[in-house]
Amino acid sequence: MRICHATTFWPNRFGHTHYTDALILGMRHHLPEQHMVAAEHGSAPLETEAIRCVPCFKRGTDYVEPLLSTVRSFGPDVVIVQYTDDIWGHGNRFVDLLSGLREAGIATIVNSHSVFPARQRRAFRPGHSARALDRAIAREAGAYMVHSHRMRQDLFERGVAADKIALIPHGSRPMEQRDMAESRRRLGLPLEGKVVLFFGFIWPGKGLEFLFDVFRGVLDRVPDARLYIAGHTRRKVFYTRIYMAYLQARQHWLGIARHTRQWGDYVPDEMVPTIYSAADVVAMSYRQNYSSVSGVVHQTAGIGKLMLCSRIAKFSEVERQISRHLVVEPGDLHGWVEGLVRLLTDDRFAADMRSRITRFAEETSWVNTGRMHLELCRGLLAGKSAAGALGQI
Repeated sequence: MRICHATTFWPNRFGHTHYTDALILGMRHHLPEQHMVAAEHGSAPLETEAIRCVPCFKRGTDYVEPLLSTVRSFGPDVVIVQYTDDIWGHGNRFVDLLSGLREAGIATIVNSHSVFPARQRRAFRPGHSARALDRAIAREAGAYMVHSHRMRQDLFERGVAADKIALIPHGSRPMEQRDMAESRRRLGLPLEGKVVLFFGFIWPGKGLEFLFDVFRGVLDRVPDARLYIAGHTRRKVFYTRIYMAYLQARQHWLGIARHTRQWGDYVPDEMVPTIYSAADVVAMSYRQNYSSVSGVVHQTAGIGKLMLCSRIAKFSEVERQISRHLVVEPGDLHGWVEGLVRLLTDDRFAADMRSRITRFAEETSWVNTGRMHLELCRGLLAGKSAAGALGQI
């Protein structure tokens, strides 16, 4: 079976690059054939036993024909597209690409990493809505793939046929557990005490201002705690600099600045295990109005660390598959403080949550999700529906 991926790829460090790399590894665990990558320009040409990568399209341009030409030259049976609107846009062009692949007789799987509110305005015509775009994608693709029950429900409620929807979890990759004391020493953190970690790109939807308020309350109960902020804004322009300066000022105003540290830039891959290893709990106080899943959740699970998340659609899998005790209503200051303090101080409870998180990581390993991707590919090629291929109807 010849499998092609349409995505960004190395040396681009976008989330889709990491995702595709891990997915190929998981799929090749079961079927060790070469995978082809029709990649965004900026990716490096590559030819190995495992991967053949050809850069062939540029976001924001008419990418349909260049990408179709490259895909046809690969001669694949299946194309897996990692879809987000920042790469592919939210107009008719992406649907035209899917139509071209279908007409070429190539089975397509669209892996949508976010499902936006049905009425959210999109450029797609007719309809100019997320509902209209999602229904068009599902019509042209062989499978519309999502990562959570909530995402599947959101698609179904806007009219996407249930048999077109495939549910495959986001994968969890085991992460090296480094020595905690040495990791803290490298980050300039005290060797003793508790560390709460925020990890990832910074923007208002991540709820850092609220997390500062929460941490102020945590310090009243756990005076030796530290908050480590690992990440930065995706772009460094005047308005993001203003936002980062505001966050710095807010730390001083709340009196937590002496207890916070910040990496201050994009975290290189080689430092990611060090940062996670230094932490006791990873806090995700996000406030987002769309359904998706969190790569940070799966990183945290991969190293077996504790987590506390907002009770929003993005973290529905945490509540459903790990524990309701690891989610708190967004904006519930008292609930967040109590939740973090319990994870930081109640050793028996923390051990139980760690065990559940580790089990979740095993269930969502890339070996397991890679197997499910192969089942979906085989099912589509055998004439089954997306849901039918995975036994989900």
